[in-house]
Amino acid sequence: MKAFILSCVISVLLLGCTSTGKVSTKQLKHTQWQLSHIADKSVIDSAVSIEFIEALQVAGNGGCNRFFGEGVLKDSLLRVNHIGMTRKLCDGDTNKHEQMLIDMLSVGVPVLMIENMLILKGQPELRFRVAG
Repeated sequence: MKAFILSCVISVLLLGCTSTGKVSTKQLKHTQWQLSHIADKSVIDSAVSIEFIEALQVAGNGGCNRFFGEGVLKDSLLRVNHIGMTRKLCDGDTNKHEQMLIDMLSVGVPVLMIENMLILKGQPELRFRVAG
C-alpha cells in the first residue's frame, strides 16, 4: 500500500513538472513545426511552418514567403532578431497571417510546449504540431 501511494505521489510530481509547458533552447533545437490551429480553429494543409536549427537559428514559411533569423529564448519568451525573408506577393489573407506571425516573432511572444504542441501565446494564439 505504501509503495502504491509513493508511486502515485511521484506520478503527480512528474506530471506537474511536464505540464508547466516551459520551453528551453535545448528542447527547441533541431525541431520542425507545422501550424495546426489559429485561435483554437483548426487549420488544414497550412504552409506555415517554423524550424529551429543549430544555435537557435530560426527558419520557416509564413504561408507565402520563407523567413529566417536569430532566435533568442529567455524566460519562455521567443524573439527572432534580424528577420529576413523573401518578398513574394500573395493573397490578402495569406499576407495578413504571415505579417502577424513575423510581428509576433520580431517583438517576442510567450511560447509553451505541451504534448508535442508548440504554442505561441500571441494574439491570436498559434498552435504548431511536430512536422513530419
